[in-house]
Formats: sequence, structure tokens, C-alpha cells
Amino acid sequence: MLRNHQKSVSGGSVHGTTSSPMLKTKFQNRHEAVRRPSTRRLQHVFEKKANKMLLKASQTLEHSTGLTLGTRRASHLDTSYTGEEFDNEQEMENYLVCVIALHRLMQIEQILMKDIIVPAHQPRVFELIVREAMDTIVQDGENIVARARKCIAKHDFTTVLVIFPIFKQLRSLKPDFERTVEQYDLNVKVKFDQILQMLHMTGSKALEDFIESIRSDSVTQLPTDGTVHEMTSNVIRFLEELLDYTDTIGIVLEQDPNYSRQLSKLKSSDSNKALLGFYIKKVLVQLNHTLISKSELYSDSALKALFRLNNNNYVLKSLQRSSLMELYLISEPNCEEYYYTSIQEHKKAYSQSWTKLLNYIGCDDPSINLHGDKLRDKERAILKEKFAGFNKEIDEIAKVQRGYSIPDIELRESIKRDNKELIIPKYNAFYNMYAGAQFTKNPEKYIKHKPDEVAAIIDRFFDVAA
Repeated sequence: MLRNHQKSVSGGSVHGTTSSPMLKTKFQNRHEAVRRPSTRRLQHVFEKKANKMLLKASQTLEHSTGLTLGTRRASHLDTSYTGEEFDNEQEMENYLVCVIALHRLMQIEQILMKDIIVPAHQPRVFELIVREAMDTIVQDGENIVARARKCIAKHDFTTVLVIFPIFKQLRSLKPDFERTVEQYDLNVKVKFDQILQMLHMTGSKALEDFIESIRSDSVTQLPTDGTVHEMTSNVIRFLEELLDYTDTIGIVLEQDPNYSRQLSKLKSSDSNKALLGFYIKKVLVQLNHTLISKSELYSDSALKALFRLNNNNYVLKSLQRSSLMELYLISEPNCEEYYYTSIQEHKKAYSQSWTKLLNYIGCDDPSINLHGDKLRDKERAILKEKFAGFNKEIDEIAKVQRGYSIPDIELRESIKRDNKELIIPKYNAFYNMYAGAQFTKNPEKYIKHKPDEVAAIIDRFFDVAA
């Protein structure tokens, strides 16, 4: 009855609120300080909701039927409700409140039995009283797990995160629950353990399948502007969500021999943080391999380098602005240095896109002699080719790279600065040496860009509007 009552009031209009105040919004501002609620504080919140629900349901039933909770009556309410239409956070809350409410009711029944039932019969009576409700709780847990497994199969891993808060809260409730039933019915304890085991196995599968989904991702469509891949941002967001459940995920991972073996080789004061650190490393290593493989689809080497650069930079900045870096450093002390080195390598690879242009503006061409009275035809032809080639190359690069994207402002400005430091001094020397030479009757045809104009062209690269 409580379960169905909760269904009727949880559609989003109860007391003018649509969600629990203790639940974090899914896409929180990255720069907001997150106050992570403790397990005990969360349980206290759920207990208060359970008590309120008991009172509200009791008042509603008494008003409509004249009966109070605890009165035996035939129910005409729909007991086949599965919560399919609920969003995950609402369903998680409903389920936990129902479990805590059931625990409260069990305690109340125990008190009532002491004055009514002789001690010898109390265990059997207690089992009869709680059996149906306990089976319902188990079934609801199985329904949640079944839907979570469907989400895993569809690679909808953010939805599966509902498993971890439920597992966390039920583990916290377990000692009190066992104390309540230990002298009456061990079968109830077995059923409670059954729920925990299902949640544990599903959580473990979700974590490993998430890594496998990165490895086997078959999507070949890449961002045409070389920006951060959607997979990268999704991976980081998923890892950030896991931080709320570090202790719970540590418990799940510790049962995996691969993680427990790594943990045994590491001296850490917090095993749960270390275990999540190992998982973070495993995820990010696979992400890097997948992105490198995907980047080979780019035909433009400059775009390939920028894509790798954008993604590496995004991962590094994301790790640094959250607690992810702290955990990653436990499992891989050199991880930060690796990303900095990779970023420099990708910058260097990108700079190779200027090689052809630089070949046009070299000042050390022995075939050109400016010390004579007059340039020879061959020398004039070479200078025409150099200036024309530079003009064509800078215009083509500008046209193409204006449409490339570097979303991080700091990185974008540093690349522009690198470009100017690479090109402008060389072009300035070339311009000063040859622009005044009498190699053409139409200088405006060949000498199109002054050095400051080239700098302005480079400043327009990676145009956000484009």
C-alpha cells in the first residue's frame, strides 16, 4: 500500500517540488563546489521521507476507508507497478524510501507482537507478516537491475549510475536491518543480501562494459573541425559522476582479482580512492587508444594533429579541475607529465603543416644573387615563384584553418602565437630581402602581404564564428 501510495504522489507535484533536494543535477556547473552528502546524512534524509510517507499514507487511508495502517484488508490497488515511467533519480528515491519504510514497519510489528503473540510463535508470525512485502522489495530491486542491464546493453551508462546510490544506501542500512530480523527470520536476511548481490554484479558489469564500449565504438563520423570528440566529453562526465560513489565503487572493484592484485602492490592510505584511480587509468588509456585510431580517418595531417591536441588538452584540463587527477595520480604518478608531453608532440605535428609555405620564404637560396647590377631572368622567375607560392599557400591555409576549431581559449591563443613565431620572423627577413628587388613590373601581383598583414591573417585562424 505504501508503495502504490508513493506512486500516486511522486509524479512531480508533491509540495510543489519535482525532485529531491539532495540529488545533484545531472549536468552541474563544472566550477560549482559540490558538497557531497555523506552516507549517514543521505540515509537520514531518506528516513525522514519514509516517516513522512508513513504518516501521509496512514492519514490518506484512514480518511478514505476508516482503516489505519496495520489493519488487515483486501487491497484493490495495482501491485504490478514497475516504475517504468519514472526517471532514474525518482525511482531510486522511491525504492530507497520504500525499503526504509519497510524496515520501520518491521520494527513496529515486532513491538506489537510482544504483547500479542507468545515468543515461541513470533518468528513464524513475523515471517508471515513481512514475506509479501519483502518479496515485493526484492522484485522491485530485480526490476531496477533488469532495466539497468538493458541500459548497459544499449551503452546508456549514465542511466546505470542509479545502481550505485542504491547499493550505497542499502549497504549502510544492512547492519540495522539484520539486527531487526536476526532473532526472527534468516530468510529475510537472505533476501536482503540477494538484492545487494544483484546490485553489486550489475554495477561491476556496467563499469567493465563502459570500457568495452569505448574500445569497440564503431562510429566513424569525426568532427569536421577537429574539435573535442563527443565520446571524450561523455567519458569525462561519466568519470566525474563516479566520484560521488568512490567508496561504493571501491567495494565493487575490490572483488575483481585484477584490481585487488594492483591494490596489493600499492601502498595507499585509502584503498577505495586507489581502486577508483586504477579504473580511471584503465578508462583513459582505452579512450586515448580509441581516439588515436579514429584520428587516422582524417586525410589532413594538420586536422589530425589538432583533433588529438584538442582531446588531450580537454582530458588534462578536466582532470585538473576535478578530483579525478588526485585519484589518477595514485594509480599513475606520471599521468600529468604524459599529457603535457603528448600536447607538445601534437603541437609539433601540427606545425608540420607549414613546411611547404616555409620552403617558399627561405633566404638562403644560392641561385639568387642580389649583389649584381641586374637580376637575371632565372632569378626573377625564382622570386616570382616564391612570392606567388607563398601567397597561394597562406591563402589556402587561412581558408581551411579558419574553419578548424580549438575550443580552449588558452590553447587556441598559444597555437596562434606559435604560428606567428614560426612564420613572421622568416617572412619578415624574406620580405625585407626580396620585396625591393626589381624582379617584376607588377609588384602588386606578387607582393600581396606585408608581415603585419600575415600576422593578422594568422589571428583569424580557428574562428569561433566559423
